[in-house]
Amino acid sequence: MKILIVPSWYPTEENPILGIFFKEQAKALAKNGCNISVLYPEIRSIRYYQSKWKKGITVKTEDGIRTYRYKCYNPFPARVPYSTAFSYYFGLKRLYKLMRMHEEKPDIIHAHSCLWGGWAAAKIAQKENIPIVITEHSSKFLRNQFKDYEISEIKKTLAKTDIIISVGPTLKKSLEKFTNKNIHEIPNIVRFEDFQIDENNNTKEKDEFIFFSLAILTPRKGMDVLIKSFARAFKKQPGVKLVIGGDGPHKSELIQLTHELGIESQVQFLGALDRKEVILHMNKCDAFVLASKFETFGVVFIEALSCGKPIISTKSGGPNSIVNSKNGLLVSVNNIEELSDAMLNLYRNYSQYNSEDIRNDCYERFSEPVITKQILDLYKSIKT
Repeated sequence: MKILIVPSWYPTEENPILGIFFKEQAKALAKNGCNISVLYPEIRSIRYYQSKWKKGITVKTEDGIRTYRYKCYNPFPARVPYSTAFSYYFGLKRLYKLMRMHEEKPDIIHAHSCLWGGWAAAKIAQKENIPIVITEHSSKFLRNQFKDYEISEIKKTLAKTDIIISVGPTLKKSLEKFTNKNIHEIPNIVRFEDFQIDENNNTKEKDEFIFFSLAILTPRKGMDVLIKSFARAFKKQPGVKLVIGGDGPHKSELIQLTHELGIESQVQFLGALDRKEVILHMNKCDAFVLASKFETFGVVFIEALSCGKPIISTKSGGPNSIVNSKNGLLVSVNNIEELSDAMLNLYRNYSQYNSEDIRNDCYERFSEPVITKQILDLYKSIKT
């Protein structure tokens, strides 16, 4: 089958882990016999015009996937209705026309997120009479952050969609407000070849216990709640550390918070991490914890689980279906005391968690063979 992937966001030179799960899924489908091409209009604000970032089309094979990119500017402020949408659509049309000069017509278009990849892809699919699948990932559905015109376009897009997929049950429930169609639930993939139990990769001090967290440092990731919870539980235990990966606009405030709480020597900020560094710190830690307010899925959790690490999450959406009694603990959002108690509980009862059991449970639910089969079965249902 010829499958055309249209992502709303995708890895770039500046941010190689942006939408990495779209790319991993594309690679998995290619490995299982699909002929995959990716079309990605990379839209930038006009303020980048004087930067080194140059517009134009590139066609390359990236990790075995034929990838068409169109770097272009949005000439209007993003606050202008439809400005980003139409910039994306015009870019996608150019890429599709170029692709068809060199490749066969796709059997299926698979877009990721309605705004704006799914919206634009649905227009092309309708014009070209190609079935379309849309997988939704956006946490905006959980946060109810859509403008009126966006709500209207989401409903129109889903009405044109042959198969709708949600990456988690909470997101699925939110999506049901926009369509009467059946919504399939298929989670993201974790690459077990990359994320493995690796005792040789554990370079921490023998007496240390490390909680690791990883996210873009914005308020909705709840890092301030995590730091306060950690301080409440472990301020007088210097052997217990909190290591935070990721960068973002909230970073300086978070660093200041650790000083105010007197735990700056126990909290380490790593900054932005590449994939190898993420794998290193997943293995170096004892447990993974994230205090997000909203998560449609939570790829970082299954990456930790595949390394055999127990996890702690808030009841923020997607993680509700990832965490179970075998692999970790769930707590309420924005509850410092509850999160603090959970971290203490895990620390004191750490021997109850078995790394092999955690990894095996994760494999049975989120591995490449399991998830790829579910997607391929849906593709086949369109073709038959």
